[in-house]
Amino acid sequence: MAKNDNAHAVRLVSSLVQTVGPEKAREFEETYPLSKSASIEKKFKWAQNVCDYLEQNFDPETVAIIRKACRCSDGKSNAAKLRKYLEQTDTIEDFVNAFNRHETFASLEYISDHKILFCYPECYCSCVKRVPQTLSETWCACTVGNAEETFRAVFHDGVRVTLRESIKTGADRCTLEVEW
Repeated sequence: MAKNDNAHAVRLVSSLVQTVGPEKAREFEETYPLSKSASIEKKFKWAQNVCDYLEQNFDPETVAIIRKACRCSDGKSNAAKLRKYLEQTDTIEDFVNAFNRHETFASLEYISDHKILFCYPECYCSCVKRVPQTLSETWCACTVGNAEETFRAVFHDGVRVTLRESIKTGADRCTLEVEW
């Protein structure tokens, strides 16, 4: 059997085990292995296969759960930055402005006192960012999981994140709506 030791593949298999069980996870792992040494083209093709497999085998809610658990980060470092700006300001609008003055990895847009947009100027996914082709929105659901963890650490429970657009689906930026 081919190696399946790429971090993206390991996270996906773990998420499949948790969400749909070990049998489905093993089936996927055997059909679509991905090694650490895979080329950028092979990683991109694997990501396409992931989207096709998930969309053909599971309902949209299950697909979202599976992909959200595949996040590359626990969001703690970004949450610490966001909390710092929130603690230094009196309003959400001031929080957004403070963040935007000091950070470049992302930007915030104020919508209301309980809703903002969290925007990335580029795709940060090491698995697909270097291939100039688009992918299904399914792939980008992992960033929803990352943003949920990040903003729960800032605003606590009741955070809802919705992917509005992503670079890998053809947009100019990745935009997530965050509501609490």
